[in-house]
Amino acid sequence: MTDRQAFGGQPVERHSGGKRVLPHGEWPSPITADMAAAGSGSKSWPSGAGAETWWCALDPRTATVRLLRTHPAAPEPRPVLGEGWSVRNRALGYGGRPYVLRQGAGQHLLVFTDHRDQRLYRADVASITVEAASARDVPAGTEPRPLTPPDGPEATTCYADMTITQDGTEVWCVREVTAAPTGPEDDDPAPRTRRDIVAVPLSGAAADDPGAVRVVARSHHFLSGARVSPDGRRLAWIGWDHPLMPWDATDLMVADLVDGVATGAVRVLGGNGVSVPQAEWASPDTLYAMADPDGWWNLHRVSLVPDGTAEAECVLPMARECAGALWRVGASWFAVTAAGVVLRHGVGDQQLALWRPGTGTLTELASGWTEFGSDLWAEDSHAVVLAGAADRGRTVLWVPLAPPGTPLAPAIDCTPAGHAPHAAWHSVPQRRTARAADGREVHYVYHPPVNPDFEGPAGEAPPLLIHVHGGPTSSTGATPDLEFSLFCSRGFAVASVDYGGSTGYGRAYRDRLRHAWGVVDVEDSVTVARELAALGLADPARTAIRGGSAGGWTSLACLSSTDVFACGSVYYPISDPLAWSGGHTHDFESRYLQSLIGELPRDRERYERVSPLANAARISSPLVMLQGADDFICRPDQAEVIVAAVAARGLWHRYLLFDGEGHGFRMASSVARSLQAEAELYSHVMGVTVDVGHQDA
Repeated sequence: MTDRQAFGGQPVERHSGGKRVLPHGEWPSPITADMAAAGSGSKSWPSGAGAETWWCALDPRTATVRLLRTHPAAPEPRPVLGEGWSVRNRALGYGGRPYVLRQGAGQHLLVFTDHRDQRLYRADVASITVEAASARDVPAGTEPRPLTPPDGPEATTCYADMTITQDGTEVWCVREVTAAPTGPEDDDPAPRTRRDIVAVPLSGAAADDPGAVRVVARSHHFLSGARVSPDGRRLAWIGWDHPLMPWDATDLMVADLVDGVATGAVRVLGGNGVSVPQAEWASPDTLYAMADPDGWWNLHRVSLVPDGTAEAECVLPMARECAGALWRVGASWFAVTAAGVVLRHGVGDQQLALWRPGTGTLTELASGWTEFGSDLWAEDSHAVVLAGAADRGRTVLWVPLAPPGTPLAPAIDCTPAGHAPHAAWHSVPQRRTARAADGREVHYVYHPPVNPDFEGPAGEAPPLLIHVHGGPTSSTGATPDLEFSLFCSRGFAVASVDYGGSTGYGRAYRDRLRHAWGVVDVEDSVTVARELAALGLADPARTAIRGGSAGGWTSLACLSSTDVFACGSVYYPISDPLAWSGGHTHDFESRYLQSLIGELPRDRERYERVSPLANAARISSPLVMLQGADDFICRPDQAEVIVAAVAARGLWHRYLLFDGEGHGFRMASSVARSLQAEAELYSHVMGVTVDVGHQDA
């Protein structure tokens, strides 16, 4: 039995089940582009001070990163600093741990970096008491005071991954200094950049005297994870050099500390094709570290012996990843506590667990949660981590720890979403695996179309958006995504592809992309698109590709080397690999293409074969290009050469350049306009009207 009525000037068929019928892509949804943009702010770097939980949160209204905290007696998140402060830094281009806390009697010592000038600041923040929280009289932080000098025109400086010394007189951190270029011939940032582990006095003496900053250690071109041993006698850190990336190989270094300076540094783990992304002290003579000599980032114990050598053993071997790619200075996947080692592990879906060295037992800590971030923090009583699941967005999770034999209390969501009025329109992701033509596995996350009020016509497959994550050494999460739901609730399907090269599936999967960028990532994206079409879950004639940064590269490569995709939404891409190196990007990735494509000039033919720009004449599908004007990682000229090429051929396109935006959009207005541009593209190409404004169903 059916019933027909008018909806938006269009006849609508009503089924007896209550849903009405409209073409996929045209279903009305209360999730708008503005709503998705307002919800695009991410959380990062959780930590704690006593009963308080702290974290950073991007505010899309102001494009600033606010430092928030909560307390069991005052569960509503509250800002620590006043308006205007943005707790963020530019270390490695993608940022590093931007603050550190030390709990005190009645107040906490906070040291942080501010994005506006990249200087270190100190603030003494009154702690939240139960009495004050009950009276809603939660104190704010004091006015921050600078600890480091301002930059002059000769160089730019940033600081990351801070730790406060045991005597409370200094903060130690990784300092990154990039000298200003002296001319066009000096545009390569690598020779102009140096990194040191430095000690900054907490008295503020260095704010006006750069000489008050002491260099503690220097070894490699790149540094992360400086950690002082519990007895203060040793320093450990991670280092690597060009052209290696940290997931290729790193060195775990240990040195003696003599008068506050590291001496006699030796490598105790890593090198020779082994990646060590994190290490932490367990005792004055023992470290735990993640390393992948067997192809998986697993937990190792490093024992320092009196003759100056070290013995390392894998204490928790498993064919599962316990860490990830080191994109940010000070990233952390595990923590050493009195209760044991807190770590995450998994392939695809993950578990958070407590490993007890005395018994070797592994106990699950956060049942029901399947995604955990790369900034885990813990002390003896509890851990704090970003967590998510297929039915729950990413949140700050407070996880209690307990001695052996003591029951574990349930984890607490510190930022609960509360009642979600549009939950029925949120697509619930599914982890799936496709098979490539040669039989290899291709992992992806599928977000199906969903709408409580509408369905598509019988026999009509939905349009499909293939999403390609950045990195390319990154991965996609299986948690609700508001941008994806914006389209899924209108009748689209979305598949986010963990193509070969992605992390989370072991080194062998990651190494598939070695010297094969622009080939394997393209093949895997095509594999997923064709599998979903073969299953009847996607319309092959209405399949689009979208992605940003390295995902923008793959999107362009798909458009220029295949005929699978009807159109593309390309965000701040790499388009010309011959130009994207040296002075055309930042120091961290300036030699990355040597492992992704090959060495120049020897492999120039391979560069030209996979280059989207060199093959731009083969792009025959419409596209939209979204770019930040201030992007120093993928500069606007990488986008504009493609725009010029398609414009010269009269191909339908849109190009949006956003002032004030860098690599990844932070302002709500930029996100909303980008999603509206995507909707315009899909409307133009797919024969439907994709309205991402509000409509009442």
